[in-house]
Amino acid sequence: MSEQDRAAFALERHRIERMLRRFLIPAIPKGARILSVGCGMGSDVLALRDMGFDAWGVDPSRLSFETLPPGASEYFRIGTIEDSPFGKERFDFVYALDVIEHVGCVNFGTVVTPDTASQRVKFISSCLDVLAPGGVLLLTTSNRLCPVDPGHWHRYHWLGKRFAHRRKPGLSIPWSRKNFLVSLGDVRELVAQAGGQDKFDVSSYPTAFYPSLSERKDIVSKAITACLKLLDLAPFIGSPLAPILIVKITRLD
Repeated sequence: MSEQDRAAFALERHRIERMLRRFLIPAIPKGARILSVGCGMGSDVLALRDMGFDAWGVDPSRLSFETLPPGASEYFRIGTIEDSPFGKERFDFVYALDVIEHVGCVNFGTVVTPDTASQRVKFISSCLDVLAPGGVLLLTTSNRLCPVDPGHWHRYHWLGKRFAHRRKPGLSIPWSRKNFLVSLGDVRELVAQAGGQDKFDVSSYPTAFYPSLSERKDIVSKAITACLKLLDLAPFIGSPLAPILIVKITRLD
């Protein structure tokens, strides 16, 4: 691993550890076997393992054995979840952070294709297949129903093209066929098409502590976090007012 790779990995590891403690760990059942789908450089998996969790990861592109610390590669698989990289192994807690919106898009980006919908059904089906009885799948994404996207810039409309060089957040068109995001209803439909309509419970999960700004102490960050806490209340959670969507899918059998 080069010095540049080490520096990038250390920075990512520091960021991920804070997110894990603030957001993800409270959602993980005690003693759960964990799978990170789309784990990137794998810093989340290694951090969880250092904390005593039985964590594993899979990623199709950014993950490489060369960027992992010596001996760590055994906890990872290179490929997609649709490739069934873990065979018949099952996990109690599976999560995919900001992955679903890129599934089925060109080069895992933000441009949809005629096969995007079917590819997402395969993705959801594969994630559900690795869940143990009573297991949980957690998905995070920007909310398709909300016209403000904190994570991406949308270039399929004239305003997006005009200001593509600007920093996020971006503006989306919720009803556009070129919108690559998903809503709670979309996820429910994907689960139904994957054959899990009666086997899984699909619900919204609180979002306030997922963004990194939730740990900041400045007035703007505190104000945004307070707004997200408000939007986590019914009937706002998962609504067009909520820019972030987190979906919890629980296996019922």
